[in-house]
Amino acid sequence: MGYAGQPMKVVKANRALLQKRNTFKEVRALYQDAAGRTELEFKKVSPEKLAQIKNEIRRTAKVAAWKETGIYLVCTAVVLYGLYWLFFN
Repeated sequence: MGYAGQPMKVVKANRALLQKRNTFKEVRALYQDAAGRTELEFKKVSPEKLAQIKNEIRRTAKVAAWKETGIYLVCTAVVLYGLYWLFFN
């Protein structure tokens, strides 16, 4: 019977796997060492250019919001027309 010692081998293998786990601090230290510097460097921008960038972002967001609203309205109209045609025709 080769099965008699199998459960003990499984327990030993599982115990060995549990002992190899790294803690969060160890993983973070390994990552930071591999990544090099972690601080971000931003370009220096004049206040006028920054205001221009903000206005451009706001304009594109407003256009995207209008497009999304239009799509929702068209889809709602199509669904309502489909329901009307389905039930009242």
